Amino acid sequence: MTGTTTDTASIVAGLSDAGFKTFCDGICGMFNVDVRCKRQYAGMEAAAVLQSRFKRLTAIHVVTGKGVLNGKFHLVFDQGGLFVLSGVVVMLPESRILEEVRLGSIQDARNLQDTHGEVGNLLVGSWDTVFRGQCPGHKHFVKQASLVGEPSGVLSEMGLSADSQVLCVTYEMTVGSYPSFQCAAVFPAGVVASFGRVGAEPVDEESAREGPSGPLPMTGSSAGELPASELPAGDVASLDFAAEPAMADDAEAAEPVGLFSGSPRASLERRSSEGLAELLQTQAADIMETDVVWARPEETVQAVLAKMQQHNTGYVLIGQSGVIEGLVSGSTIAGAVSLYLRPMFGKWRRPEDDATLGVRVKWIMSRPVRTIRPDTSLEAIIEQMRRCGGRCLPVVDEDGAVKGMVTVFDILLHLLALNGEVTWQGRPPQAPALLL
Repeated sequence: MTGTTTDTASIVAGLSDAGFKTFCDGICGMFNVDVRCKRQYAGMEAAAVLQSRFKRLTAIHVVTGKGVLNGKFHLVFDQGGLFVLSGVVVMLPESRILEEVRLGSIQDARNLQDTHGEVGNLLVGSWDTVFRGQCPGHKHFVKQASLVGEPSGVLSEMGLSADSQVLCVTYEMTVGSYPSFQCAAVFPAGVVASFGRVGAEPVDEESAREGPSGPLPMTGSSAGELPASELPAGDVASLDFAAEPAMADDAEAAEPVGLFSGSPRASLERRSSEGLAELLQTQAADIMETDVVWARPEETVQAVLAKMQQHNTGYVLIGQSGVIEGLVSGSTIAGAVSLYLRPMFGKWRRPEDDATLGVRVKWIMSRPVRTIRPDTSLEAIIEQMRRCGGRCLPVVDEDGAVKGMVTVFDILLHLLALNGEVTWQGRPPQAPALLL
């Protein structure tokens, strides 16, 4: 298998351990439930083996990596994982979750498609956090889609043939008192071969089919149980996937950008040439919002949402005594509360849904928080947002004191100055929509 060694596969498997561990910690913190994950197997094998590992409904999160791990790979859960994780996130009654683990149909899975997608977002975000912290040169992971279907269609949905060589890392995960379920990270051999070669293209499938297969040695904590308190780095009908809207397979096309794809200077030049150089040298201090809204880590989602509405802001800094501990955005709030709090689902609202408003923001805030200095240029700000995917950057001085905040809204208002035909009076609406 060209360019792929057992050592490289072992490293990728270890990072997979840390990715699932971080995901478990996130579920544990957000929903106050014990989550445990234990690796069962890691090795190169023919992709056909996957169909023997996942024999009922299968949930697949399609991920594209760029940087130290280049190409498309998949994070897979069995029927238990699909319904337990989705049920916990929307706080379904335990009896209903257990029933769907045993008897859930493809239609039941479709009913939870949005929630399944949110689970995928949290999962991929957890992996991204691990790779950013442990792998210099990592750029991003993008979740292309979250799919649910029958096992007979798993390989075709992954774009694999039966004899394709993949690195399969399998786990047993347990959430609270629910039955344990199986999950796995599946990396085509070409993606494994690309590891560490920043910007490398994945090896094609044909050349990746040759080479050794079999289990990898398990060393250290990655071989055993990963408790949530530690900090380590079938015979079924044909596939009927309930997919999210299709996205481009190319990692560049799906890259999460702050404002523009490609060079910020090149993007702006396509819009206007007059005054461009001067505009790009505008400093953060000249465009930032100085009215920064703060909340304490122990405050609830409901309290922070009220602050967002009161101050018409889409971002709140979390911390105490002027020290930033995290950042909460409107999208963070939307992902943390039950779907049934939204007006369109109001008639099904239950006490369990209201309980999600009581989650403390320390469990959902984004961290670490990237910051900029007051003299940071607009060009550098746009590049930072494009590269890291964020839409808000706190402005701090050399002593770490917060002076303001630059958001995408602030940048767009200044870009309007290039045109002169469009103006905006007052402050654009930024706060998330009110819940019922």
